[in-house]
Amino acid sequence: MSDRGPLRICIVVAYDLSEPGGVKHHAIELATALRARGDDVTVVGPSASPVEGVVRFGGVTNIISNGSDNKLGLFVSPRSVWRYFRHNRFDVLHVHEPLLPSLPYWAIWSSGQTPRVATFHAFGEYRPALLRLATHGFSALQFPLIHRGIAVSPVAARYASSTWRRPLRIVPNGVRTDVFKPGPRPPGQPFRLLFVGRVSDERKGFRYLLEAFSELRRSGLDAELAVVGDNTSTVPLPDVPGLLYHGVVSRSRLIEEYQRCDVFVAPSTGQESFGIVLLEAMACGKAIICSDIPGYRSTVAGTLALMVRPSNVADLVGAVRDLSYKRHDLVSMGLRNRVYASVFDWARVAEDVRMEYTRAIAIRSNHPVRSRDRREARAEYPRPDTRTLIASRALPGDQPR
Repeated sequence: MSDRGPLRICIVVAYDLSEPGGVKHHAIELATALRARGDDVTVVGPSASPVEGVVRFGGVTNIISNGSDNKLGLFVSPRSVWRYFRHNRFDVLHVHEPLLPSLPYWAIWSSGQTPRVATFHAFGEYRPALLRLATHGFSALQFPLIHRGIAVSPVAARYASSTWRRPLRIVPNGVRTDVFKPGPRPPGQPFRLLFVGRVSDERKGFRYLLEAFSELRRSGLDAELAVVGDNTSTVPLPDVPGLLYHGVVSRSRLIEEYQRCDVFVAPSTGQESFGIVLLEAMACGKAIICSDIPGYRSTVAGTLALMVRPSNVADLVGAVRDLSYKRHDLVSMGLRNRVYASVFDWARVAEDVRMEYTRAIAIRSNHPVRSRDRREARAEYPRPDTRTLIASRALPGDQPR
């Protein structure tokens, strides 16, 4: 089935496409990778302002959930969605987070006989009773119309399994290893940490990193903390020596910040299913300190990162101080991470997603499915043990830095 010709694909995102975010980033990069292999891809989603290259719907509102702001197309016009899919036909519809209100719901019901694939990204340590009731109700309406299911990680699959009862293919987030790659580090700069994320989101754990950094500075460590990401709080960041706040930056500037840092730090407190920023830092050949939470553990466990207890300032202080003294460990961890990230290059990830498209088309067409496809299909992405991987998959020109 993988040799099928170019497909007309519609990717539906529930989140405001004019705002940064992991699911939106995933969808846009997936569309780019699929177009590179010859498919005709349309990205559809709500947006508070025009976004180049996507079909935009209105009705955006902010919902606080899972420890974060979530700008969704809650009030999208059903008539507009029905009209769009009546005039635009696709070979497959790919909906990200099918249970989010309300664009995914109307897209699924408006797309007629189109084969449908859903990707589940979310993870949470708990789900409130009212939310459980709502998701069971919506899943009963939505899921019979979806032909194949994908989860971006084992923990996302576990979270989705409370409502999705069929097999889920594990296809992770991807990274552009030709774009996110090691680069020169300016000589003579202090030991540099990097945080990427919305600093005002409690679940990102920035306040614990800031407290740890302040303590390290007071103890005499010559260090800088570069911060990239939005701050939606009305309270500005404190004036801490060595703190460099850049706000939201372009992708090229983001890559430069990864390349300039010594250690990437992700102190999230929970409710993370994967961690795209971890992949980006790994692809840039950087050492990582991150919280020991399920979503991160499945991505960087083992020798790929120093893992610390979430919300624990003392652990962060100890991990940063440890790596600041062991520069050789920075080099070896960065090399392992760069090699491992190559497994998640978008070209490979997109091909695995596309296989689910062809399976959905086969199911919708009542074509026989090979015996392997009847089993739960798990992408053959290796666990985070890089000893064999380094020897067999090192990229040309990648050298320790």
